[in-house]
Amino acid sequence: MKKLALLLFAVCLAGCAKPDGQRPGLASAGQPAPELRLPKLLNAPRPSLAGWRDLNDKAAVLVFFATWSDPCVENIPHFNELAEKFSGKPVVFISITDESEADVAAFLKTRRLAGWVAPEAGPEVFKAFRVYGRPHAVLVDRDGRVAAVTSPSDVTPEKIDELLAGRLSADGGKGAALQAVEAAGPDPSVLAEFRIALSSGTPGVKYQHDLFSARALSLRMAFDFVLGAADRLDLGPGVAGIMDAAYDIRLVAPGGAEDRKKELFLKGIDFALGLKVKQELLEEEVYVLKTAPGGPHGVRRKQDFSGVSFDGVSLKTGGASFAVLAYHLRERLGLPVLDETREEGPLEYTFSFETRDPKAMDAQLRRALGLRLDRVKRKVKVIAVRKG
Repeated sequence: MKKLALLLFAVCLAGCAKPDGQRPGLASAGQPAPELRLPKLLNAPRPSLAGWRDLNDKAAVLVFFATWSDPCVENIPHFNELAEKFSGKPVVFISITDESEADVAAFLKTRRLAGWVAPEAGPEVFKAFRVYGRPHAVLVDRDGRVAAVTSPSDVTPEKIDELLAGRLSADGGKGAALQAVEAAGPDPSVLAEFRIALSSGTPGVKYQHDLFSARALSLRMAFDFVLGAADRLDLGPGVAGIMDAAYDIRLVAPGGAEDRKKELFLKGIDFALGLKVKQELLEEEVYVLKTAPGGPHGVRRKQDFSGVSFDGVSLKTGGASFAVLAYHLRERLGLPVLDETREEGPLEYTFSFETRDPKAMDAQLRRALGLRLDRVKRKVKVIAVRKG
């Protein structure tokens, strides 16, 4: 599972895939923005967004938020002021969340949010725009290029004026200044080190036996690296906002054969953030991905592991395992999906996600790849996080 988490995150940060042949797969300041597809829009003249062309050459201020996040809610008055000040100008303000339309609609009954609101955005949108903590803002100019990756509170009227005029200098966020620090290995004279600070900007990670260094990374992603990917995260009251905020983290563990990063990490977040973490194996209902009779088919074996691209609907692998497919199935089905096909790869295959219904998904998997989806009980790794 840990290798899978590292592979998936490496794919997310690679920045070289171009799913539509035109735009990159990841947002980088000064470069064309990834394609933007939003399945639902509220407070907008259209019900959904199929791509940048639907904006008719307008600039865009994208703010990724969550209704349960206090920093996001605190930012709303500032965001509303900007949206109202630039009403009628060639710029759209879009608040994007992965929460359900019903939950967002209920929130909007008590909180006014200017501009367009996009509920039920898929995980591919958050990954493409490097959203590893919320609130998170991305400014895209009228030519469809990323002008800034920043915090919503740092977006000013002056910056939007420059954005509209095409004069806003490309800004990769605070994380860009930390790249030199991240590139450096641990100082041999340092016996142990733990540092964590709130951050924003473009994420980056360096991981080795005695060092974990990250910039603008959520604790959810940090858990995957340091503790290993969990089949399920069990978050207590008030924990989700802490887990989804972006942090700069530096962890240097004592030298020696034993990897002690996990021990130092758990003590550090307990001291700094008051989080208590418990890991255990529990028997729960999950989905398992298995080979159907006569399968797999529609799959080619490859010599080497290669790129993975996902545009929100279609998954394409140049050489990967079915664990990547299981990862995306989990996002659709809402339960852990375990790869029990015993097909380690590398494999080249394509799969389009046409449904969220488990029975329909099973039928589609059988037709397209010769795989099946079973709902069973398995022991899964659960990480419970509570305020201490």
